[in-house]
Amino acid sequence: MASKCFMCGREISSGILCERCDKPRKKSGAQAAPETHEHAPAPAPQPVIPPAPPVMPRSSSPAAPAVALDPFPKATVVPFPMESASLAITSIVNLLMASGVPTILLAADRSVKFVSDEAKKLFDAPQSDLQQLKFIESKTGLRIGELSVPATAGIRVRNASILYSLVPLSGGASGAVLVFRYADGSQSHASFTTYVRETVLGPMRSLRDSLVAASRTRGRDPLLEDSAATVDQVLSSLELAPEVDDLSATAQVPTVTEIVRRLSDRFIPFAELKGIQLQVDVQELDETFRDHEQLSEALAVLMDNALHYVPANGQVVIGVRWMEHKGRPLLLFFVMDNGSMVPESLRQKIFEPDFVWQPSAPERTGRSLFRVREFAVAHSGSVWVESKTGKACTFFLRVRPDNR
Repeated sequence: MASKCFMCGREISSGILCERCDKPRKKSGAQAAPETHEHAPAPAPQPVIPPAPPVMPRSSSPAAPAVALDPFPKATVVPFPMESASLAITSIVNLLMASGVPTILLAADRSVKFVSDEAKKLFDAPQSDLQQLKFIESKTGLRIGELSVPATAGIRVRNASILYSLVPLSGGASGAVLVFRYADGSQSHASFTTYVRETVLGPMRSLRDSLVAASRTRGRDPLLEDSAATVDQVLSSLELAPEVDDLSATAQVPTVTEIVRRLSDRFIPFAELKGIQLQVDVQELDETFRDHEQLSEALAVLMDNALHYVPANGQVVIGVRWMEHKGRPLLLFFVMDNGSMVPESLRQKIFEPDFVWQPSAPERTGRSLFRVREFAVAHSGSVWVESKTGKACTFFLRVRPDNR
């Protein structure tokens, strides 16, 4: 039974569309029906013949074998920007900072992403200059090639012999680390001589003076006088060694204000990585502290804990105040932050040597705080934590200055 096309109304023998309206089914080549004008008479209906199955061409040669498809096709590895691997890059930067070696981190586009404090000292240049790779090449005389190819060379930087190494970063975050190591031992030798001046000469002089004083109170005890003479002989030998000269003439003990500011500069890169605002609140004090390196390390423990517990975009303040108690001067150091509070039940326990720090615990505690307490006790001082307002957590360290 004939029916009409759903689109144009023509009579068709089957289906709902005529051949003219059924464009997706229009035949190709010579079998395609010629298009008729819109006003031309419709052709007579033709019986619908099902298409014949395709006929394979005859060939005398055997058919080519089918190519097997890889069931697990491999996509091309496309490098992604360094910022996409923030956790890995943060770990790398933290490792470079902890190593204390002059290092520079380069991204895949050869832009400078990180410069360690030791590198700034090595090149004696501000951060802005070291952000340009051309400046680094001009200072070292190097031509930094492909970042994916390791390289090593000996160079001279500011009259120091340096071993330069280019270490490519593997994995998704491409780039490289430029490492500069002192080759002539000048840096390590300088550190050793400073150590001898500040930790050996001073105590030995005190021991010599104590032996001489004890000998006089005992009527010039021969044993004590001989011991004092032996210590004095050792001191004379040390002072004649190269670059190990008298402490009072060459080494100046920093003021407590300088100690706090230097420590702040040391932690600025850590704070910037986490987006924390680090402030220094100090008075201009002339007071000094004999064991200033131990003082700096004790304050560093407090700073390290503060930066751990402060969230991103938080704030940390380190400072010092001069105080007077019973007519005697005191130095009050403090590290304040707006991180979580220390529970009241733990404010004494966290300073004990047997306290175990749990960095992932929800409550705030601390790491290595017993070292701060040991320092305070050894110098007739004290350490404690307060959070009276409930909005800031403050660790206090109180000691007496040298000129007391």
